[in-house]
Amino acid sequence: MMRRSSFALWAALALGSMVPGHPERALAQAAGVPMQGLDAARFLSLASSFNAMQTRASELVASRDTRPEARALATAMLEFRRTLGPKLDGLARERNLAPPTALEFEHQTILENLEPLDALELSRRYAEVEVQALPQELQLYRAAPASDESLRALANYMAPKIQQLLDDAGRTRQSLGP
Repeated sequence: MMRRSSFALWAALALGSMVPGHPERALAQAAGVPMQGLDAARFLSLASSFNAMQTRASELVASRDTRPEARALATAMLEFRRTLGPKLDGLARERNLAPPTALEFEHQTILENLEPLDALELSRRYAEVEVQALPQELQLYRAAPASDESLRALANYMAPKIQQLLDDAGRTRQSLGP
């Protein structure tokens, strides 16, 4: 049986992330995931979920009638994500871990909230989601297990690229207005 406090936490996450027009709230609440002491399996699971969520969000923006700034960010994001995905899968296979098949709950909720949007609204929300997600992803990569040399090497290689995408997302969000 689910403990009352666990149920309350999941209910708060679900309800808080479903506020219309604020898909980024799910990410803000996901920030409570402890990044210290991550093992390789949890690191790869979270990194893969971030990667898959942002890939799908970028594909959505690239496939719809969106602002050129958002489309440019989505194109850059897709290029990065399509390079990162196979690296994460390879690291999982090296550790005899199955690549995750499902997104983290918060990431799935964000995608579901982006789906019905179009045009300027989708462009703005996508930029907001990236401005929220990328710092958390950067935090994840900075917390990569120090004892795992190949994960640490990946993290050190990817962190500057994620930072650049975060800077791009901030400029995109600013250019799209309120």
